[in-house]
Order: sequence, then C-alpha cells, then structure tokens
Amino acid sequence: MSGDLTSGASSEMEAARQSLEELVGERWNAIGRAADLLWLGFGNRHEVVNHRGETREVSKYALHVQCPWRVRFDDQLVTGSSDIYRPGPDWIGEDDFDWDVQGVNLFDMRASELAERLTSEAVVVASVEVTTWGDLAISLSNGYQVEVLRTGSVREEDWRFFKPYSANDHVVVFEPVDS
Repeated sequence: MSGDLTSGASSEMEAARQSLEELVGERWNAIGRAADLLWLGFGNRHEVVNHRGETREVSKYALHVQCPWRVRFDDQLVTGSSDIYRPGPDWIGEDDFDWDVQGVNLFDMRASELAERLTSEAVVVASVEVTTWGDLAISLSNGYQVEVLRTGSVREEDWRFFKPYSANDHVVVFEPVDS
C-alpha cells in the first residue's frame, strides 16, 4: 500500500469544519439532484444571473455530494443515495428503467415531498460535524439529519461546500493530489 490516504486530511478537515460552521442557524430550503449528484441549499434564497444571462434563484450556501449519503427524520430513513437508482412507485416497468430521467426515480419522489415540507416547516442547521475521514453529519431542527459517508480509498471529490455565484473559494473534500 503506497502512502497515507489521509495525508494532509487533518488540516483539510479543520478548514472544512470552520467553513461549514457558517451553516449553523441557517434554514435548509432545497434538495435535488443533477444526475447522481445530490445538491442541498441552505440560507436565504436570492436571484442571480448565470453564465447564460438567465435569472435564477439560489440559496446562500450549497452542498454538492458525490458519495454515499442519507437523510434521516428521527428514526426513519427519508431517502439515500441508492434511491436515485430505484424506480418510483408510479413506474410500471414496461420499458427499461432510466434512473437519470428527472421525476421517475424514488429519490425524485421523496425529494419532492421533502422540498414541500422544507417550504412549510422551518428546518434549521443545529450543528455540523466533519470527521478526519471526511464524513459529514449535519444535525437539523425538527429531528432531521443529513449524513455524508466517504467510502472510497481514492482521493477524489466526494463533496463540496460553497456560496453559489460568489468569488469565495469552494471547500472540496477531497481534491485529488497531483502525482
């Protein structure tokens, strides 16, 4: 086995912890996906102009996740990363299931229901924990928890935290190490 896979991780995780502390007290207001990437939005929503000149509404903070994750409510699993690859309850199975079509998989259905709850119910970040391995736990009010679990042995991007459309740096766990 060559090298320590967590080399430099301690300082990276401390930087991630400090950045994510900004979430404490912010409202969770968005959940969705782009292919199999989970995106979550926190904080006040505001309008921005994207690179195509289109106006869109974004949250103050964004978390993008590309490794295993789950959302819990009390002792129930609301949704998790494998739900993206499972058909929703309305799929009748006449054709091959294409998980990447928006709205047809189990995650899309559950995320839509959760998004409705987030609109009507103030769910606020209570605490954030980042382990040395890059796992992330976001504890929220009303019994919600978001858990991100790094499971690969290769240093590659598993999750990133940033302010959309701002010049601020992104916190990336982990960025590949140049060989």
